[in-house]
Amino acid sequence: MSEPTSPQPQTKTERSFRVVRTASVLILTLALCVLGAVTTDTFLTWRNLVVSLLTNASCLGIIACGMTFVMIAGGFDLSVPSITAVCCVLTVLLLQVMGALSPWVAIPLALLGAAVAGCLLGATNGVMVSYVGVNPFVVTLSTALVFRGLALIITRGGQSVQVPLRLKETYSTLYWGQVGSFGGQGQGIMVPILIFVAVFAVCVYLLRYTRFGHYVYAVGGNENASWLAGINTPRVKAATYVLSGLSCAVAAAIYCAITGTAQANSYQGLDMMAIASVIVGGTPLGGGRGSLFCTLNGLLLLSVIESLLGHYGVNEEYRNVVRGIIILVVVAVDLLVRGGQKQRR
Repeated sequence: MSEPTSPQPQTKTERSFRVVRTASVLILTLALCVLGAVTTDTFLTWRNLVVSLLTNASCLGIIACGMTFVMIAGGFDLSVPSITAVCCVLTVLLLQVMGALSPWVAIPLALLGAAVAGCLLGATNGVMVSYVGVNPFVVTLSTALVFRGLALIITRGGQSVQVPLRLKETYSTLYWGQVGSFGGQGQGIMVPILIFVAVFAVCVYLLRYTRFGHYVYAVGGNENASWLAGINTPRVKAATYVLSGLSCAVAAAIYCAITGTAQANSYQGLDMMAIASVIVGGTPLGGGRGSLFCTLNGLLLLSVIESLLGHYGVNEEYRNVVRGIIILVVVAVDLLVRGGQKQRR
């Protein structure tokens, strides 16, 4: 395979539809930004766009990058909130254990330990899905409960754990730190944005320019044909779940830095938002197609919508309604178009 695409060729109509949908998402995002600029005084400020919107989108975007690999390979992962919670709790506990060490020793070791844990939890999902053959929905729904339970056990029923005071200021730069200054004090690029850019670039390289990335598309497009072609499909699918777990660990490191605390019951709904970013961007549920740039497209649209809802004072319960409607409409349109194309064939 020389191209990172599905083994199932896309028709001219399919390509046109995906181009139109990608352009539509971009246009809608820009239109909503204009609406925010016209109707509010604070939407187009540096504090809202960079310090708030893009920084928060970066944390979710890191998880969405891992989710993109899983969904292109034909799966999905409902356990990412629980993996994130476990990695957050483990990071803080490791920092407490190594509190006497230098921040430049304790923090990297704690982050490394959380990254290993994220990979192991992701590998658990991957083994059950790829080698045992259990449905991804059943596996990740079950492990979400198991992992969340582990986090509750570790924290003795969900007690909040805090980063040691001597490490807290240094560690908090993972979220609150800024690089450069553009126009005045407090107008630098937030560290989470830089971390996301680095993660995004690595993931784009893996997906587009490596054999592993080509195999991810092939497995999602036609798993049986990929196996007959000599691809170790279980290993490829399992690796995507490991990447998802690792992305949760990276995001967890940033989330912990917001307040310097970790709670086992936090991060509910991250799975739906990550999956929504991937689907809205244009990656189908069946896998085999999609890209990280499409995920970025969907992530920005959802982040702008979230920001506008916050500016307009919309309550959280109504925001859930909006999120659900967006996912439902996008999936329904995609299925209708694909169904119509099959009939024409």
